[in-house]
Amino acid sequence: MFVKNLENVQGDERDVIFISTTYGPNEQGNQFQRFGPINGPQGHRRLNVLFTRAKRRVEVFSSLQTNNIMTDGASWGVKVLRQYLEFAKNGTIPEMPGAGGEPDSDFEISVGYILKSAGYEIVPQVGVAGFSIDIGVRDSAHPGRYLAGIECDGAAYHSAKSARDRDRLRQEILESHGWNIYRIWSTDWFKNKRHEETRLLQFLSAARLEAARA
Repeated sequence: MFVKNLENVQGDERDVIFISTTYGPNEQGNQFQRFGPINGPQGHRRLNVLFTRAKRRVEVFSSLQTNNIMTDGASWGVKVLRQYLEFAKNGTIPEMPGAGGEPDSDFEISVGYILKSAGYEIVPQVGVAGFSIDIGVRDSAHPGRYLAGIECDGAAYHSAKSARDRDRLRQEILESHGWNIYRIWSTDWFKNKRHEETRLLQFLSAARLEAARA
């Protein structure tokens, strides 16, 4: 067994991961929002790394009361922490509208440019269910709703079997939460961009028609 903190868990993988929040109420029962690096602007990314280290199972140990974690004006990391603890406790994923962020790569920028050129409104790095979806495509006919989530995958990272298994589970969670997920591989995009553009826009056109019938 290895014990690691949030800062040095990057790149590690285990069949089972035990997560202890180490935060909790004091002797007087007061619970403070002192979550260290989670409070920072990249806190949600640190948590995303932590939550995806397990190949099979995660066990969470925490004395935090999620209803005492205040999210109004809090960082995105604090919001994700609260959501994840609620999921660990209840087995359900609470709703969280995505605030969006900056594209993670030139690949995402390239895909986003095509979508905007085709008239779609996009939100990079949409946060939902404790994850970030690379590109959210808004439904212009229904404000506040998304037609689809676009995942832009680099082949080097996703060639590992454990990563593919993790992505499969991740996609199942997102789809169970109502997201229509479309995945683009960077190698396909740069080798035959026109073909991949056509497939993507056909997918979104079909998604738009289906949303209109709903």
